[in-house]
Amino acid sequence: MNKNVSVPRCVPRERWIDVGGKPTRYLEAGRGDPVLLIHGEGGVSEQWDGVLRGLASNHRTIAVDLPGYGYSKPIADARPAAMARFTWEFTRAVGAERPVVIGHSFGGAVAVHMALQRPEQVPSLVLVSSAGMGRVINPAMVLLAVTPVGDLTKWLFPNLPGGPRVLVAGVALAGATRPWRLPSSWLSSQARAVSSPEALPTTLRSQRSSVGPCGQKNLLLKQLPHLPMPTLVAWGTHDVMVPFWQAIAARRRLPNGQLQLVPCSGHLMPTEAAGALLKTLRPFIAASDRDMVTADGGQLR
Repeated sequence: MNKNVSVPRCVPRERWIDVGGKPTRYLEAGRGDPVLLIHGEGGVSEQWDGVLRGLASNHRTIAVDLPGYGYSKPIADARPAAMARFTWEFTRAVGAERPVVIGHSFGGAVAVHMALQRPEQVPSLVLVSSAGMGRVINPAMVLLAVTPVGDLTKWLFPNLPGGPRVLVAGVALAGATRPWRLPSSWLSSQARAVSSPEALPTTLRSQRSSVGPCGQKNLLLKQLPHLPMPTLVAWGTHDVMVPFWQAIAARRRLPNGQLQLVPCSGHLMPTEAAGALLKTLRPFIAASDRDMVTADGGQLR
C-alpha cells in the first residue's frame, strides 16, 4: 500500500501557467525545496525525465519549456539574459522563488544569467555541458547560425514527411555517444516539440544571437567569479558539441565550484546518462541543503 502511495509523487505531471501573458508549459513532480531544470536549445522539458523523477523523491522538481520551445509561447528576445528574466517570472508564478537551478547547454547559459541577476535566490547552481564556457563549438552550429542553411532547416524539416523525426535522429547521432541508449519517449516528445510552429524559428534566433563565424559569441567565463553559490559543472567526456575542457576552464573561475566529468557520455547527458548525472546531483544538492541550515537548526530562507 505504501509503495502505491509513494509512486505518484515521482511521476511528472504536465501543467500550464500564464507568465506575463504567455502560456507556459512545465512538468512537475515531488515535494520539498524546489529544483528548477532548464533544457537546452531546441529542447523540451521531457529531456529531463529521468533526472526529474530521480530528484522528485526529495524535492519539488520542475522542468520548464522555455518560451518558444516545446509548447510555451515565444517572447521577442531569445537571448539567455532575456530567457533568465522570464524564468524568474515563471518561478514567482509557480511559487518556487528560491530554487536550485540546473541548466543544460543553452539552458546552462540561462542558469548563469539567473544566478547573476539574483544570486541571493539561487542556493546552488548546476551547469551541464553549458553554453558560453568557451568559444569552440561544433562547426555544424556555426553553419546553421551564419549561413542560409539555418533558414533552409527551419523551413524544410516541418514540411518534409517525417522531417521532425529525421531532424531529431540527427540530433541523437551527434549528441549521444550511444544513441540507442536514448529512450524512445525522448525521440517522440522531441519530434512533437520541434513540430510546433515556433520551435525551429526560436532555435535559429537563439543560435544567431549566440554563435558567429568564430564560434560562441556570448562568453560567460569572466562572469563566473561573481557567482558565490556552490556550483557544479558536469560534462560528458565525449561531448562533440562543446568540448569537455570548457568544463575545466569554467571550474577554475568559480569561487565555490566542483567538477564532474562523466565518461562515455555526449552532449545529451541529461537524457543519455541520467543515472550517472543523478549520482553526482543528489549529494551535491544534499550538501547545499545542509549548508542552508544554521547552527541552531533554523533555515536560511
